[in-house]
Amino acid sequence: MPLLWLTIQALAGLLFSKAVALDLPKYEGLVTSQNNSILTITLHNPVSSVNAWSADMHAGMKDIVRRLQEDNETKVVIINSSVPRFFCNHFDPAVFAIANFTEDYAMLMMNITNLPQITIGAVEGRARNAGHELLLALDMRFATTKDVLIGETETAFGNFPVAGSCQHLPRLIGRGLAMEYILSSQDVDAKEAERIGWINKAFDSRRDMYSHIDKLTSRLALFPRSGLVASKQAINLRSKPSREDFLHDITLFQDLSNPDFARIVDRVATLTNNWTAGEVELNLGRDVVLAYN
Repeated sequence: MPLLWLTIQALAGLLFSKAVALDLPKYEGLVTSQNNSILTITLHNPVSSVNAWSADMHAGMKDIVRRLQEDNETKVVIINSSVPRFFCNHFDPAVFAIANFTEDYAMLMMNITNLPQITIGAVEGRARNAGHELLLALDMRFATTKDVLIGETETAFGNFPVAGSCQHLPRLIGRGLAMEYILSSQDVDAKEAERIGWINKAFDSRRDMYSHIDKLTSRLALFPRSGLVASKQAINLRSKPSREDFLHDITLFQDLSNPDFARIVDRVATLTNNWTAGEVELNLGRDVVLAYN
C-alpha cells in the first residue's frame, strides 16, 4: 500500500506539474526563452534607445509574474537586455499618464521579490530608476565592468524611489551608503557596486559573466525545486521588505508635493534630446544636475 500510494502521488504530481507549466505568449517589449527549468526574460523596447520601461514592458512583466506565481516547473528566471549600453535607464515618460502607474509598478516589484523562482539580473549597461528597482527586486545581480552604471536619480527630480530602492538598498550596502547614493542621485560603477555589496559580482567580459551564470543556474536546475523555494522563503523572511513597507512608501509617494517635477522633466528631456542615447543619458547620474543650470 505505501508503494502504491507513493506511485499515485508521483503521478498526480506529474499531472499537476504539466497543468501549471508556463505557456508564454509573445510580448511587446519583452522577449522570452525557456531552457527546461530556466526562463530568460530580455528587456527589449524597440522604440527606446535607452530601453526605457514602457507600458508594454510593464503589462508583459505583470503577465509573466502572474504565470510564474502559479508555475511549478520553472526554477530560475534570468533578466537581461537586448539594447547596447542600457539595461533599462528609466521609465518611459508616457507611463506617468496612466492612472496609479507608479503604485502599480511598486507592487509588481514586490511580487517579483516574492516569486518562488530564483531570479537573477545579468547587466551589461546602465540600470537606473525603473531598471535599478527591477534589479533590486531580484535575488542576485551580476554585471560586466564595461558600460555598467547603476543608480537612482529620482531625488534629483523631486521624487523618491518608491518601488523598492529605499527598502532594499540599505539592507545591501548599509544606511549611510544608501543615503549617499539615493540622495545625491549619483551612479556607481560595477567594480564599486561589487565591492560594497550592491551586486554579487562584476566581470571583465560578457563571456565571463554568462559563463558564471550558466554554471550557477545549471547547478540550481539539478536541485529539487522544493529546497530552492524553501531556502528562498527563509532568506526572504529575514531580509526583504514587507508588504507594509511597500504600502507605506506608496502612501508617502501619493502625499508628496512636487510642484517642480514637470519643469525638471522638461529640462532633462531637452538635455537628453527627448530621452535618446547620448552623453547625458549615458551619464545621467553625473549630468542630471545640469537641469538646475
